[in-house]
Parts: sequence; C-alpha cells; structure tokens
Amino acid sequence: MTISAKLCFILIYVVSLIRIEDSHFNGGTITYKVLNASGPMVSISLTQTYLYTYTEVPCNDDMIRNRSITLFSNATLVDQQATLNCILYCNQSGGYKPIPVDSFCTDYSVILDITVGQRSDEINIEIGSYFYISFVGSKWRPLRLPNASSDSIGWSVACLINLRNRSNGKYNQPPVSTMISPIYIPVGISQVIVIPTIDADNNEVRCRFANVSDECGDVCPPALLPNGTKLLPNCTLLITGINVSDWYAVTIMVRK
Repeated sequence: MTISAKLCFILIYVVSLIRIEDSHFNGGTITYKVLNASGPMVSISLTQTYLYTYTEVPCNDDMIRNRSITLFSNATLVDQQATLNCILYCNQSGGYKPIPVDSFCTDYSVILDITVGQRSDEINIEIGSYFYISFVGSKWRPLRLPNASSDSIGWSVACLINLRNRSNGKYNQPPVSTMISPIYIPVGISQVIVIPTIDADNNEVRCRFANVSDECGDVCPPALLPNGTKLLPNCTLLITGINVSDWYAVTIMVRK
C-alpha cells in the first residue's frame, strides 16, 4: 500500500489531578488535504492544530468569533514568530515556503486549562513533491524518566507532504487524528487509550512510535515513557503511570 503521509502528534499524560503550569505547549497535529490540481501545481489545505495551557495562552468567545485575532496577538512567547519549516528532502519541496504557526482560537476550557488553536492555509506546490515539514520548539513541561526541565527538552511536530501521483492518477489523502491533550490517568493502573483516526480514502491506518530526532526531537520513545509502555499497530496505547504528578510526552506517527 502506498504511504500517503505521516502525521506526528504529541500527547501529554499526567498521573495526578494536580495541574502544573510550567509551560504553555501541550502538543498538536499537522495534516493536509489535496484540493485540486492544475497544470504542474497541486493546491492543498495545510492544517495545524495545537493545544496550549489556557493560563499561559488565554482564549475567549470574542477571539473565537473574530478570526482576525490570533492566539499570540497579545502574548509574548517564543512561538509568536515561529514558522512551519521544511526539515527533510527540501530539494523536493516544490516551492514550499514557511508558514506561521500562530493560530486562531477554536475552543478553550478554563476548568481543564486548555486552549485549542488551529489554522488552515491554502498553498500551491509542484506535483510530485515529497518532503517533511515540522514545527520545532523547546518549551515543555517538566517530564519524568528522566526528570528534565521544560527548557532543556526539545520537541518537533512533523508531517510528510507526499504529492506523488498513484497509478490510478489520484493522490492519497493523509490520515487525520483528533486527540485532546493532556490526558489525565490514575497512578499505578494500566490504561488502554484508543487514538481516534480518520482516513478519507478508507485505507487501514497504522500507528508507530516516532523514532528519529526529525520526528520527535528530544522526546522520542521509549526514554521518556514508563517501562512496559506499548503502542499497538491499531493505534492503541498501553501505559501505566508510575508516580503522582508525573508528565509523559508520547510522540506517535500515524500512517497508512
């Protein structure tokens, strides 16, 4: 089966009901949808979805209604000037130019301390392009195994853009996952977490741990996960939290 794309998303798992406010980024996803092809170019809609700590990146109903106000309009954060850059096979990027990651608020929860931001950009890229893009950063919550400070842990959220035609003349649409982060789990109790995935081509979707720095930065499994943590190919995560107030970053590649 032809691989249409890889979508990397990051989940945070905390083993407590205590919230820790040390950093603002809670993970996210990058994906795209082919809109149409004209001549040598393909038009795609590239969507970035990120989750933040509400107290650090606030949102309100006016921001959701007013799409001219971005999440970082009134915030002083390193992400404010960050862009989504090509990181691999850039000689095959088909004219891709970096896109800002500053997104529009789509949802928030004061109780859960979560802000959800999303942006979609329509861009034109040459047919046959094949390259990786990534949002790279370093602000992270203090993670366990080992216990590292938020400033020392780097991470990346990556996606493969694959605009090579299949034998039937069509493009594969990449799989999509919708997962809210962080997820709270009880200490010492084995958890089975099913990661929801959707594929527009109705192909079977498979999951694996991210395993190289381009895919996950410094949070590549299994170093920052409890012993015995498993990810099944059907996108089911098995994990048992060790200590109260631990945070875990889980980086997963979704493909078909």
